[in-house]
Order: sequence, then C-alpha cells, then structure tokens
Amino acid sequence: MKITTTIGAALIAAGLFAGAAQAEPTKVEVLVSPSGSGPYLAWATMQNYAPNFSKTLLPVAVETPGFTYNVRFMAQTPDKWKNTVFGSGEVVEWAAREGVKPFFPKPLDVAADFRVLGVMSQTSNLFVTLDKSIKAPSDFSGKRVAVGLLTQNEWGMHQRMMLDAWGITKTLKSFDALGPGQNIDALLDGRADVGTLVVHSSLNFAYNLEPGPFKKLESARRPWFYVDVPESTITDYVKKTGAPFMVRKIKAGTFSNQPTDITTFGNHMMLSAHKSFPEELAYELTRMWLKMGPEVGKYSAIAQIWTPETVGALAKIAPDRLHPGARRAYVEAGILEK
Repeated sequence: MKITTTIGAALIAAGLFAGAAQAEPTKVEVLVSPSGSGPYLAWATMQNYAPNFSKTLLPVAVETPGFTYNVRFMAQTPDKWKNTVFGSGEVVEWAAREGVKPFFPKPLDVAADFRVLGVMSQTSNLFVTLDKSIKAPSDFSGKRVAVGLLTQNEWGMHQRMMLDAWGITKTLKSFDALGPGQNIDALLDGRADVGTLVVHSSLNFAYNLEPGPFKKLESARRPWFYVDVPESTITDYVKKTGAPFMVRKIKAGTFSNQPTDITTFGNHMMLSAHKSFPEELAYELTRMWLKMGPEVGKYSAIAQIWTPETVGALAKIAPDRLHPGARRAYVEAGILEK
C-alpha cells in the first residue's frame, strides 16, 4: 500500500511537472532597432507585459542596427524564418526585391516571401534646417546633408533613395549618415546645413510621436524649419519605379514648430515574418498585439499608436500580403471579413 501510494504520488508529481513544462510560452525573437529607439522600447515593454495577455507566446525584443539591416539579415538567415519576426517597412522590402543600391547590391528574391503581421506606425520622413533660405530639396546643392544610419530605413535609407532619385546627392558638398541624434548634433554644431527627423503617427495623424532628436533640436532654442518636398517629386518617383512611398500632407500645427502646411514622404512601418513562420505563432502574436496595444500605450509612447485600426491598416489595404495566421487574428477581431 505504501509502495502504491508512493508510486501514485510520483506519477502525479511527474504529471504536474510535464504540465508545467508544456505551459512554458514559446519565445519569438522580434528584431527591432537600436536600443533606445521608439520601436525597440515599445517591443521591450510588450515583452514585459505579454505574460498578462498570452500563456503560449512570449515576444523577445532584440536590438539591431535598424530595419534595413533586419530585411537583409532575415533574407540571408533561413534558420531564423520559423522562430523570428522583424521590424520592416513597405519601402525597404520593395527595395530588397528590386536590388536598390547601395542598400541591396542585388535583388533578394526571398523578400517576396515575407508576409505582413501588422503596422507599427505610418511615418513622415522630414528634412529640417536652421537656414530659412533652404525651402525645398532643390536648394540642397552645395550644402552639407546629415541623416541617420543607412541601416535605418526611416532615418537614412529613405532620404538617400530620394536624394539619389532626384539627382541631388552628387551635387551636395557632403552627405553623412551619422545616426538619429548625431545628425541633429551636426546641424546644431554647424557641421551640417540639413538634418532629418522622423515622426511616427497613427491613422490620419490622430496621434503623433516625435522621437528624442526633436527634443534635442527644440532645446537648443534656435529657429529651425521644415523643408517642404513638392508632391510631384514624390509621385513621379513612385510612378517611375513602383516604390511604395506615401505622400504625407501634414496640416499646420500637427507637429512641433509647424506654422504652415508641409508635404513630405513616408512609409508603413511594419512587423513582418517569412511565410514559413508557423501559422499558430503568427495568429497568437497578432491577436496579442491587437489586444495589448492600448495597455502597452500606458507605458510606451510609440505603443499609443497601436490602435487596432492602425495595426490593421495594411490588412485592409493589402490583405493578400498578410501572413495567414495574422489574417485569422484580423478576422477574429472584426477588422477583416472571412
């Protein structure tokens, strides 16, 4: 009797241990951006609160040099396809498929196998200056332009693509990819005539996040100006190449220090996965993201953008590009019809 009881207790204990082991959530790495950047901080915050929203999946924020790097790395690392998702963008994935130099020396065909999980923000890429005589990119000739890193699609890659397309890069006195904060330092120190900023927005500019470099520029207490980009220079490039840049028409007063309307270019900033990423994981991550957005927004500025409408923006525009697991989550949330 004693032996039977002992064996029974052991079996129960073993069963409890097995159940506990099975309850361990699956960890999914989320390749984001440099430590301290908005997207990285948002996913790090989501990682902390994820156990309150899912028992089966834990997103793990991973610092990287930026989204341009992420796309190149994921295209070249098949062993990551089934356990990793990554920060990306419509333009950078297009550039990878097309082989847009100098970012992608040759087309990365595998980029056609990337699928969208959701939208982190709609971005506005902004040229800024302390020189009020610089009113448009056509005034950049002979000037010194500083941007973020070229591994960052929103801070450096997009700006270089546009300057190259407009034939302006070769007319510059200098072009330096320094980093998000460093490019503004150069502008304030007189080492650059033009810098760049990025704003992350929810749909229709309902909420706008101005990252740290904005504060650095404002704290200098010196007059500074946005550079207006003629709409035709953006649409002509889009028509010629197929690049999915967005035209961003921003009404006066939407951003800090913006007394007049401005136009510039932008992008859907996305979370993507390879098509072989497991459907159940894609479903659970997207389901959790849609549910967690408002909660994480209490602790992370960029997550205040994460309304279901913004996260699901591309689900409505381009449902064919969704990962099947993500599509299930959008149907369940009522964002898409079956």
